Order: sequence, then C-alpha cells, then structure tokens
Amino acid sequence: MKKSLLVLGLAVAAFTSCSNDEVLDINKNTNITFDSFVNKGTRSVTSTNTDDLQKFYVFGNHGTTVDFNNVAVTKDGTAWKCATNVPWTASNYYFAAYATTNTSDQITPAYADGALTFSDIVANDASDLVAATASVNNTTMGNATVGLTFKHLLSKVSFAITNSSSDYKLTVSDLTFNVLKQGDCVFTNAAAATWTPEGTASALSFAGGNAAKSATFSSEEHLVIPNQALTEVKASFTVTFYNDADEKVYEKPYTNVSLALTSGLWLPGYSYVYTASVSPATKNITFSVVQVDEWTSATPGMTL
Repeated sequence: MKKSLLVLGLAVAAFTSCSNDEVLDINKNTNITFDSFVNKGTRSVTSTNTDDLQKFYVFGNHGTTVDFNNVAVTKDGTAWKCATNVPWTASNYYFAAYATTNTSDQITPAYADGALTFSDIVANDASDLVAATASVNNTTMGNATVGLTFKHLLSKVSFAITNSSSDYKLTVSDLTFNVLKQGDCVFTNAAAATWTPEGTASALSFAGGNAAKSATFSSEEHLVIPNQALTEVKASFTVTFYNDADEKVYEKPYTNVSLALTSGLWLPGYSYVYTASVSPATKNITFSVVQVDEWTSATPGMTL
C-alpha cells in the first residue's frame, strides 16, 4: 500500500533549522531511554509557524536481538517517553529512527542493523521524511549517550523568476513540470540515503504570481523524490507583462525549459532554487540553479 508522507520540511525534534546537526540523546541509564530535545522544532514547507515534533519511531538491535521494532517515542512535557523499556547489555548496538508529520504518522520501513528501507514513498507538501542512525559499542561506552543526527531524505524545489523590465509589471502563470512522485529509499547506518524513483511522471504545479518592475516572483516550495533523471524534466510557464494601466502589452509561453543540473541529480536534503530573468525582449530562457545544502536558506525564505 502506498504511503503518502505529509511533508514536513521537518527539522525534526531532534532537529532545529537544518543548518545545524540535531542530536537525540539516550540517557546514561540502566535502561535505554530517550531524553528531551533542547530548542528543537519542526516546520511545514507551507507554514510559517514552528510546531514541536510530538512523536517519532525507533528501531534498535544488538546481535540478533531486536530491542526496538518501530516503537513510538512520544513527547511528554519536556521529556520523551518510549513505549518499551529495554536494559543495556555489554554489546554492540545499532539504532535507527524516523519521523514524518509533526505527530509522526507511523509507516513500516524494513530494518536491519541500523539501516532503514522505505518503500513506495510518495512526496507531497504536507510533511517531510527524516531519519537518523547510530551505532554504539556498549562494552566500552558503558551506557553512554547515543547521538542520532536526523537528515532530510527528500529534496526541495522552487523558482525565482526576475522581471528585468523597468517599464512593465510581470505575471507568471501555468508553472509546471512532470516529475516522478514516488520512490524507494535505503537509509544506511552510514547516514547515506539512496533513492530509486519509480512510477509514471505526472505534473507538479506551482501557483502563479506577480512581480513589480525590476522585482522577482518567488514560487512556493515543493518536496520531490531525489535521484531523478533530470534530463527529462522540463518546465513550462507563461509570462505576461502589463503597463501601469494594467493593460496587457506582451505575453509569451515558454515550454520545455530544461531543469537539468550540471552537478547531476537532485540530492537528498538539498534545496534547489531555479532562477531566471525575463523581459518582453527575452526569446529563450535558461535556468541557473541555487543549490542549498540541508535547506539552510531556501528561496523564498522558508528555513526548515
């Protein structure tokens, strides 16, 4: 059954702004327990409000013993409570965790020794998918804190189209491109995400908007499945110019504008802002790309 992930842009409760590493701590304790997050939050790609993550799910094992099997860890005030109490032993441990929405919908990834495999993930704009892994040699660490750094597994795309005319106002409309919206992801204990996009490409549409003279139209952001063959991904949109009396003076549709990257594929955890300038004299458009690691400061300004 396909799972629709509400797109968090999560920074997740083990995570603030994605420009920083966010750490989930397991207390020094006889049992493996989860401590509170400090100053952590999540943020939807479509929201300006910050909401605390209330739940995530954890897997863990030592040897062939499964200690946590998709177990919920829920926020209780400033503390985190795990539904399962597991005592430490002198052994090598592997852990993996994930979250989707702020209240973290449970899904069913496959797990093995600190690696998660997510199947039939569908990207949309209501949540994000983040995950973290860690390994601990408890023989030498003696119940020490285990740090999990959560990573965004999806990519993010937006557009910034500048009106280079100082004489006319600009409207951008019908901005769309075809993209694969589903895929499988393997997230290993080396904190690497490997995506296999699948299915049939369908339209991903962006709301239109206006730009004043010599100003820029910035679109909303959409989450997308990484690792797609971008040579086949081409955008279409229409630009319309108006005079000060709001009379249409020029309109032109642009089709099959390439979204290919010189750096290759969309990568997990990166934001891509496609930029271009247009005027009534513009014949052909070529996008350049602002590529931001870990969604640090993605146009139009939303930091996740």
